[in-house]
Amino acid sequence: MKSKHIFLSLILSLMCVFSFAKEFSYEGKNCHLNVIYNETSYPGEAFWLRLIVSSNKKNKTYSFKANAQLKGEKVLSSSDFYSLNPDKKTKNVSEFLTGLPTWSTVKPEENTVITIKFTYNDEEESFEFPVNYNEKEYLEETIKLNSSLTDLVSKPSPEKKEQSRILNETLQTIDEKGVYELTGFIKPTTGTRITSEFGQTRTLVYNNGKKSPSYHAGIDYGIPEGSEIIACGAGKVVMARWRIVTGYSVIIEHLPGLYSIYYHLSELKCKEGDIVKKGQLVALSGKTGFATGPHLHWEIRLNSICLDPDSFLCNFTFQPLQAK
Repeated sequence: MKSKHIFLSLILSLMCVFSFAKEFSYEGKNCHLNVIYNETSYPGEAFWLRLIVSSNKKNKTYSFKANAQLKGEKVLSSSDFYSLNPDKKTKNVSEFLTGLPTWSTVKPEENTVITIKFTYNDEEESFEFPVNYNEKEYLEETIKLNSSLTDLVSKPSPEKKEQSRILNETLQTIDEKGVYELTGFIKPTTGTRITSEFGQTRTLVYNNGKKSPSYHAGIDYGIPEGSEIIACGAGKVVMARWRIVTGYSVIIEHLPGLYSIYYHLSELKCKEGDIVKKGQLVALSGKTGFATGPHLHWEIRLNSICLDPDSFLCNFTFQPLQAK
């Protein structure tokens, strides 16, 4: 089953990278920059930028830092680049990567551009190029809660508050050395029945008739309890524990600031600190925490912003794929 997942992922990656990869070149004062990127994105997705820097000064070391911004009338997203080859012996060519995520609720603006600002040996430069940031509609749904689920989400709890603090702190962490996965993700389950889409705006109806707005940050797969859940990509397990609202939960770090999340599990098959491979078993599905039935909640976060998991089922980093 694992080999089938990876084979399908490879096919999707090839289709994706050839269909949306664009290039832009800039000649700096002391270096040449080539950017590979996706020209089109939507709210709830990300622009990914792979930056190749070639030094004009042969056999000399240099310092380089860069930041990218998605801009319309205002800055919509901003992120620093991180190195993909910090230990590479060749001193004249380096590769960097970053993603510019946007919330699904952010409305596109006209004349959207990406601006890259960089410092090369303390000399600052910048350049920009246009991109397509298009509209995308998301669904709405109403969920009626019984008394136990009403209490679970509405009653204040110091333990819930502390668990939320730890979760946010984890997802806000950007470890520049945390590069584990550079190719497209695979789905964490063989199940195909989706019970709730990413980006849905929800109205929670409590058992007393009161209503509360909510937001669905991932994709829910309706699968039998005990179904195998695999890692969507290689990475480091940064959370594998019980949480009041999400039940047994697993979070995996794949790239600096990029995390996959698996909620409402019945059993953990990994522990915090584990380095896992793409397709490796990490848990069994369940209905723990805030769940109306057995399912897997699969979520992706980049720089704390939740993104459509399906947008990662391709070679989103533009990693050269080696034939096997």
